[in-house]
Amino acid sequence: MFSKTSHFGIAAGLLNIFFFLLQYNQNIHIEANNIYVVIMFIVTIVLMILAIVNVSKKSEEFSIREGLKTGIGVILLGGIIFWVYQMIHAYFIETDLIDKLALAMVDDLKLNEQFSPEQVTQKITEYKSRFKFNLFSSAVLKSLFTGFFVSLITSLVIKAFYKR
Repeated sequence: MFSKTSHFGIAAGLLNIFFFLLQYNQNIHIEANNIYVVIMFIVTIVLMILAIVNVSKKSEEFSIREGLKTGIGVILLGGIIFWVYQMIHAYFIETDLIDKLALAMVDDLKLNEQFSPEQVTQKITEYKSRFKFNLFSSAVLKSLFTGFFVSLITSLVIKAFYKR
């Protein structure tokens, strides 16, 4: 079943890369809050919903389980593709990306006045050493949480209203 909708996950990953490249081109890819993040989130959710609707149309007996598998599969595939690109970007294209992110993190921690300079230095060192996992958790694991609920709601709506 997932092989029939894997193109939605690939499209989500490629669109996330495209929006990341737009941010990189405008030099705002370090900022966590910008319009591209919202657009990427909405596009990914739309692709998940389209994949679930596509599966529901092709099967006689649509189940919530099928919807969950499809939606989570789409967001997982898209997230992994995006994470792999970000690793390539960080280690080969923009080799100082980790330092730029750490510098932005220093500014955020200094604004929060509850950390001493030693604690800030320790947190930055820890961030740099766990960069791959931190990026993976933000690109993939957090999106799985969102993907689960979006898939569940979409599947419930399809099951309740369209597949009686």
